[in-house]
Amino acid sequence: MQYAPFLLDASVPPEGRPQPPPSGQKSEARAYMEGRAEALGLRFSEGRTHRSNSMLSLQAAEFAADHGECAEEFHRRVFDAYFDELEDIGSVDTLVRLGEEAGLPGDELRQALQDEVYKERVEEAVEGARLAGVRSVPTFIFDEQYAVVGAQEYETFQAVMKELGREPRTEAAQS
Repeated sequence: MQYAPFLLDASVPPEGRPQPPPSGQKSEARAYMEGRAEALGLRFSEGRTHRSNSMLSLQAAEFAADHGECAEEFHRRVFDAYFDELEDIGSVDTLVRLGEEAGLPGDELRQALQDEVYKERVEEAVEGARLAGVRSVPTFIFDEQYAVVGAQEYETFQAVMKELGREPRTEAAQS
């Protein structure tokens, strides 16, 4: 699997911005999405007061991708930190700590973020996704011709693989 950079909210300035508390009840769609996510071990906590600009976290993810085996753990750690623990993923200190927790070399990550080593790569990938029509996450692209948008059931992915002439993995092979 390859992750592609996508800004959570392109309108958020680099320093982030205050986020007002949610007003009233959750929509049915949000409650459904949170229920599905929780069944998979993903949590979305309420009470965020600061919305992060995700550019630095995307640069850190590119650093993680270049450092091999830690990339998947880093992605999961950033997801949990932002959506469940309500941390600021626009902070270098936060990202370095999360990177170290995932097994990345913290000093190297900090230097790469401070020097903006991955900024151009991320900007080009974000623009490429925009030009390809990606408007939300998750979006899964197969062979640069099929896109599956949103959190879908496993059977949806099996159907895409079949359409591409590939043998989809069985349920047992998923684990």
